[in-house]
Amino acid sequence: MFHNVSVMLGNMAGELDRERVAKYVVARRGSLGLTQEQLAERAGVTVKTIYNLEAGDRWPQARTRSAIEETLQWRGGDLVRIGEGLEPLGVPDGDGPDEALRELAELNAYFADLRADAGDKRRMALAFLRALYGEPGGR
Repeated sequence: MFHNVSVMLGNMAGELDRERVAKYVVARRGSLGLTQEQLAERAGVTVKTIYNLEAGDRWPQARTRSAIEETLQWRGGDLVRIGEGLEPLGVPDGDGPDEALRELAELNAYFADLRADAGDKRRMALAFLRALYGEPGGR
């Protein structure tokens, strides 16, 4: 009997809302324009890990959570905070050197994807950049 009571108390005290975490992760990944594969690659985890997190099936280990939080541009512990019903603290706003380096690294990753894609994705990106900056020599 004591075992059942301690199991119940343990679940109530340490239970995280995985469904809430899953929704936040999916929304954040989408707002960053990342696929599950891209998130997994950038975080250094398997796609199955991301799939399981977004499905609310499994809770990742601390090291894995940290890598995912960093890739999603959240602070350490934000996944737990979300699971406890709180909001993520996220990264501080600002255009400091760290933010600029992160943005440049993100752009580099996008361009690496485009270099590998000889199809519509690259043509659409080029059309977008031309519309944004104008044709080379056009100004």
